[in-house]
Amino acid sequence: MPKLEISKVHDAYRQDGECPLCLLEASAEKALLRSFQHARGMEPDVRVRTNREGFCAGHFRRLYVGENKLGLGLVAHTRLQHLLPEIDAILGRAERAASGRDAKQQAARAAAGLSRLGASCYVCGLLRQDRERYIFTILYLWSKDPEFRPVFRASRGFCIPHFAATTEEAARSMRAERLRDWLAESGALLRASLKALDHDLHAFTQLHQAGNRALGTEAERTALSRTLQKLAGGEYAAG
Repeated sequence: MPKLEISKVHDAYRQDGECPLCLLEASAEKALLRSFQHARGMEPDVRVRTNREGFCAGHFRRLYVGENKLGLGLVAHTRLQHLLPEIDAILGRAERAASGRDAKQQAARAAAGLSRLGASCYVCGLLRQDRERYIFTILYLWSKDPEFRPVFRASRGFCIPHFAATTEEAARSMRAERLRDWLAESGALLRASLKALDHDLHAFTQLHQAGNRALGTEAERTALSRTLQKLAGGEYAAG
């Protein structure tokens, strides 16, 4: 059974946001990047993984604007050294076939191989593991803890991507009767949240059209950031 993250889940629900999983992931990502910019990035086992997996463009940017350029430079250097032989082999195969009948096929294979080299990310992989634990904990509390059900019902549900991920896990792990209850409760929260955002976002657009951006309710002024989070997940500064 995955490690339960009960206290973190309760803390996220107390913040009363559009999606507790977005809050949990944002907090985990900040802590992970902060630790990597310090001693963690130089640990031998971490270096082995970052050499092999690298980082996505988004996490490279987050690390680059951080405070440890030297550490990032060392990590990027050994990642580059890890990639050079693989890239040389991929390009060599394509170049040797350039004059043959399967030149187009080899070029496509080379492009696919290079794309695979850039598709992995050390940080994204760790965040996926965190997400799995958070989802497991929410479903566990919803199923086993009667005190959590009122907290869950009083929330705004999840963003659409996290609703899909959580329901996918529920479908995998729950019996049919319990799954129907889950879909009814979580689906009702999502619908209600989307309808409330529809109302607030319309009011937000009217405020901007009228030039009265400082007026309106708090819900109306933050409607855009909350709607973007609900639609795509992630963290957006209100305003």
